[in-house]
Amino acid sequence: MTSSVALCTYNGEAYIAEQLDSILSQNLPVSEIVICDDGSTDGTLQILSGYTERYPGIIKVHRNTENLGYVRNFEKAMGLCTGDIVLLCDQDDRWYSNKTEIITGIFQKNKEVNIVCHNTNLFGESLKEKLTYWDIENFNPEHFKNSQEIVKRLLYTGNVFPGMSMAVRNDFLKKHLPLKRVNETIIHDYELLLIASDANSVWIEKSVLGEYRIHPKQNIGFNTFSKFKAEEEKPMTREDLFLVFKRYSFVKNIVAGLNLNPDLNKEYINYCHKKYNNYLEQLPFPDRFITRIKMRYYFHIFDSLK
Repeated sequence: MTSSVALCTYNGEAYIAEQLDSILSQNLPVSEIVICDDGSTDGTLQILSGYTERYPGIIKVHRNTENLGYVRNFEKAMGLCTGDIVLLCDQDDRWYSNKTEIITGIFQKNKEVNIVCHNTNLFGESLKEKLTYWDIENFNPEHFKNSQEIVKRLLYTGNVFPGMSMAVRNDFLKKHLPLKRVNETIIHDYELLLIASDANSVWIEKSVLGEYRIHPKQNIGFNTFSKFKAEEEKPMTREDLFLVFKRYSFVKNIVAGLNLNPDLNKEYINYCHKKYNNYLEQLPFPDRFITRIKMRYYFHIFDSLK
């Protein structure tokens, strides 16, 4: 199988060479690296020019005439990829040398799989301890028995697979381009994951196949991950519970916009009731009755589920 890398750059001179070197050092070489630059004003393009001269048959650089933004730039890069497999790639991370070899083997052996996701280590000067991305998200694939449980995890509480840990079968990808972009939260990788998991075609690879860099200039992650400590997990607060209930409108819009299984709406209501009961159970016994009354008649929490 051939493989393409969809790599987007924007003022990435500090880390892009390190990322490209990690891709070019794969045990199973990639077929092409499609790079879409979104108007860099630093030395990124000069660095890319040097790599293009050294690897003219592999690295293909496209300079946008206007700034497309993070999601539209990735959509363009993915659309230009010609390989059987498209590996999504950020400009500031690092791949381990066995990444393409393992991912390609999964696709070859499992024809029904359209997306492969793997775990990643976090690295960066601001990190307090050694962690993986799944540690941060409190995600353990062993707790999910089937694909519908995965889609509920992704939809109900948020994405746990960053784009740099994803590879997509290209014929599936092209069927879903252009992206629907139903809202700003559901970016390119998240949208494809929801569709594929709803169709039972996502493979979760437990191997750690790369490193996710934590630094102040990244688009997503720094404010959360650089301050995280594993022991800081706290009980659910009332505000947390409100957010769970308010998310119902978001869930309904995504299910309709991406044509997902409509039963996900009903099951989210059940999920809200479960969280509600869990919240009450952690309160002292005398407070539970009063809290129930306040939640229903003062805060009108269940109105969010209408």
